[in-house]
Amino acid sequence: MSYQGMLKEDSLKDKVIIVTGGGTGLGKSMTKYFLELGAKVVITSRKEEVLQKTKDELEKLTGGSLHYVVGDVRNVDDVNVTIDSTISKFGRIDALLNNAAGNFISPTENLSTKAFDTVVDI
Repeated sequence: MSYQGMLKEDSLKDKVIIVTGGGTGLGKSMTKYFLELGAKVVITSRKEEVLQKTKDELEKLTGGSLHYVVGDVRNVDDVNVTIDSTISKFGRIDALLNNAAGNFISPTENLSTKAFDTVVDI
């Protein structure tokens, strides 16, 4: 994938950004761009294997500083662990990109109660 970035080089230098759902898809792509712009990024997701693979890949590609925390955005304790871990690692939080999603390819009126609750909770 090739793209022309909109922001100037180092425009996010030393900013600390949390990206939920940062291990794959759009979250991973945006994390890569943030790292290229100089940000320090914390990604979070429920799957540690995915997070570790993404961390290794993006640090190698960008030379940036990436940390991950395993957690579920629907669980307040996991959210607090992510916040605490980010502050412990980088000293602060400057931004949050809430990219986590539960995708159900279905009209809303056809979602089960459980599926609807999952979407809303995320």
